Parts: sequence; C-alpha cells; structure tokens
Amino acid sequence: MLVGHLFRHFIFSKRAGALVKRIAWLSMGAISISVTAFLVVLFVMNGMNASIKSRIVGLEPHLYVQIPGATTAQSLENHPSFQRLKEDEGNKAYVFETQDVIIRSQDGQFRGGIARGVSKASLEHFIEQLQLLDKKPSTAKGESPAYFWDPQDIPDEGEVILGVDLAQSLGVFEGDFITIVSPSGLLLPPGETPKFERVRIKRIVTTSLADVDTQYLFYQRGKALKSLDSQGLKKIGIEAWLAKESKLDEMKESLLKFSDVQVETWEDRNGALLYALKLEKLTIGFFLGLAGMIAASSILTVLALLLSQKRRDIAILRTIGYSSKQTVRTFTQMGCMLSGVGVLTGTILGTGISLYIQKNPINFLPQQIYYDASIPALVDWRLVFGVIVVSALIAWLGSYIPSRTAAEVQPSEALRIK
Repeated sequence: MLVGHLFRHFIFSKRAGALVKRIAWLSMGAISISVTAFLVVLFVMNGMNASIKSRIVGLEPHLYVQIPGATTAQSLENHPSFQRLKEDEGNKAYVFETQDVIIRSQDGQFRGGIARGVSKASLEHFIEQLQLLDKKPSTAKGESPAYFWDPQDIPDEGEVILGVDLAQSLGVFEGDFITIVSPSGLLLPPGETPKFERVRIKRIVTTSLADVDTQYLFYQRGKALKSLDSQGLKKIGIEAWLAKESKLDEMKESLLKFSDVQVETWEDRNGALLYALKLEKLTIGFFLGLAGMIAASSILTVLALLLSQKRRDIAILRTIGYSSKQTVRTFTQMGCMLSGVGVLTGTILGTGISLYIQKNPINFLPQQIYYDASIPALVDWRLVFGVIVVSALIAWLGSYIPSRTAAEVQPSEALRIK
C-alpha cells in the first residue's frame, strides 16, 4: 500500500516534478513500443518460417534413399529398404529419376534445369499436396479452388510440367514445345549432334519454393526423355513421404542399418535455408532486445532524478523508522512498477496484434515479386512468458542500482538542507 501511494505521489501527482513526470511517461511508452515491436516481429517471423517449413514438408519428400548398386527401378523396388518403407501403410514410397538438362525454347532461349522423372502416383500425390497448400480456408461456396488440376493434367507421353520461374525465363507457356538437350553434348566434337528430345509443356506449376520454380521440370517416368537414358547422367533413387513426420529420424536410423543405403532427409537437403532462417531470427531478436534494453535504461534516469529531488522525503521516511534496506526495497519496487506498466502494456499489445495477424494474415505484397504474398504470424506462448520473466529481471536490476543511493541519505543532513 505504501509503495503504491509513494508511486502515485512521487511520480504522477501534482507535487511530482514536471521533468520526472514527463520522463516517466516517455519511459513507459518507449518500453511498451519496444516490447510490442519485439513480439510482433518475432511472431511474424515465426509465421513465415512455419509457412516455409509446411510448404517444404508438403511438397518435398521426407526421405531420399540412394542405393549406389541399384541401376533400375525394379532393383530398387526389390531392395529391403523399399520394403521397410512400405511396412507402414500410411507411408508413400516411389522410385524417381533425375538428371541435369539444357532446355531450349522455340525462340532460341537456353536455360539449365533439373529433369525429374516420377511415377504417376507420385505426381498425383504432388498435385494433391499442392492443392491442399494453395487452398484458401475462406473460399466461398461454389468458388473454384486456388489451384485447380484436372486428372488429365498429368503429363503423358512426350509431356512435362515446368516450374513457373523457369517458364518465365524461357518465355514459354502451356502447350508450347521445348527441346531438352543432354549436357554431355557440350563435350562432343564439332559436327556431332547431341542427344535431344522435343516435349510439350502440359502445365506450368507454382509451388512458392524457389528451387522447384526456377529449376525443375517434371515428367512421368518412362513416358518422356527416353532418348536421354543412354547418356549415363541419370540418377535413380527412392522418394518417401512418411505417415508421421515425427518418425523421420527413427526411419532414417532404420534404413541406415543397410550397409549399401544412403539416406537424406528434407532437413538435410534444406539445412542451409533452415540455418539462415534461424540465424536471421536470432539476429533480429538480439537487436530488438538490445533496443528494448536501451529504452528500459531510462528508468535509471527517472529514479536518479526522483532520488535527488526527494531527499527530504526519504529522510522523513528514515526518521519515522524506515531502515536502509526498506528504503532501497521501496524505491526498487517503484522502479519495477514503472517498468512493469510498460512491459505488460507492450506484451498485451504485441500478443494481441500477433494473434489478430495469425487469424487474419495480411495480404498486400505483390504475388509477381514475392513467393509468399501474405504476412502470417505464429504466437509462441513460451516466448511471451520468457519476455515477461527477462523483463522483470532487467527491471529489478535497473531499479535496484540507483535505489541503493537512497540508503546513503542521512536524515540529519537531509532535513537540515532548506
């Protein structure tokens, strides 16, 4: 009760100094803005990271299995590792093939790319995942999904699917023909014609994954690029989606028990991206936290001015029986209350804004430029709790240091001063 009374009368009453009052309001406002910005920015980054991860996990296989000794699809399907993947009915495992190619448009534009041959079932699964990711929850009744595919859009004989950025760089559209050339043709002597195949673009796909959209073309294995099979550049393996992603590490360890098996998870393939996202989040969080600490340091100024102006009041408190420890504790609590108002206000505002963005992602970025045009958010309650705890510790430390000078006030000397 006494601390609250002193807090109101020493800082915000008419008897309080105008300078102390103004700095106190500015301090609380600065702390509130700092905490709000810290939480909103980190929660938006959480949402963006979660969006990127969900899209990668949805479209990329959870596991890639390579068996150096296996050169045909039948040998892969007969391998124990393939049977191990198929033990769980919820798992999806398919044989795939991949090779580097050179793509030439009818207008003479050249681009390098990666040709990925998969089974029809794998393509259907890919399309299904793409539709789930692009489907808007608020789609009105009767409105078409955001990404409509017809079963006939599966590429057949001599047909391919092209990534949207790769198609734009070549200047081609759905229905156009392109020529696929083997890179080994670059090493042929002059006069020899490299192996090539002319294919038709069945669909142009947008995945919002940079690697896929800028480099990949998909085709049904055995239906296209058959003339390039003899070039020796093709790699073959197994791609798998697990029914439960939580069992990813367990499945990887199980497959590595086979001596001739090489296993790579989606995390291994995207390790650089995931590390960059984590480093970006830590860096931004560090500098925002540093800015918040600088704003919180204004509490030192408030308490220093307050203690210098209220020496007679402190002396009176000491005279009526307040000990040095009680005096220090009282002013420390006043500083903590001042900081607490700013921290709690900022926490409520930052969490509230982030929860609103989480339920209503902001859409104002141009889709032609950004892979993800929406700004999502994902609230992490552990971070909210951590901000409150760390802020409380900083507030206590920032209030205790200047409050110790209150114990040095001698009542006889302070009351003698007019």
